[in-house]
Amino acid sequence: MLRAWAARDRYAAGTNFKAWTFTILRNHFYSEARRARFHGEYDELAAERILCAPAGQDSAVELADALRALSAIPDSYREALILVAAGNLSYEEIADICGIALGTVKSRICRARSMLSKIIESGQLPDSRHDFVLTGEAIDAFFNELAKIANTDDLPVLAA
Repeated sequence: MLRAWAARDRYAAGTNFKAWTFTILRNHFYSEARRARFHGEYDELAAERILCAPAGQDSAVELADALRALSAIPDSYREALILVAAGNLSYEEIADICGIALGTVKSRICRARSMLSKIIESGQLPDSRHDFVLTGEAIDAFFNELAKIANTDDLPVLAA
């Protein structure tokens, strides 16, 4: 009715008033239908699932911190920890590889884990984070950094 009132000066006297108002109503309906095409239903739960993506930078920073901390522990402890964590070897296999007693392997791994967690928790990591940038896949960066830590040519350095 407000639209008809606003357009009252365009009404021609003697014409069908009912048809004129229904034409205004029909045109208004079509306009609203056209606008509705561009407005979808908002589902907050679906939007949260779609719009929330896990941050990938945290894991890269944590990996870099772990590798930096790994370079700070003594070689014998680092070797045992890498063999059990990255090599997925049993304690007996590590004892055979390193030529040490099984109890020594267990204590080195326990102490290495303890040293590693203390270094990371204290924030006293060896070199500066901006000098320690990981590129490429995480596994490639891991083995490249292990090769640098080991200072040996036995580990292949993978291209990043």
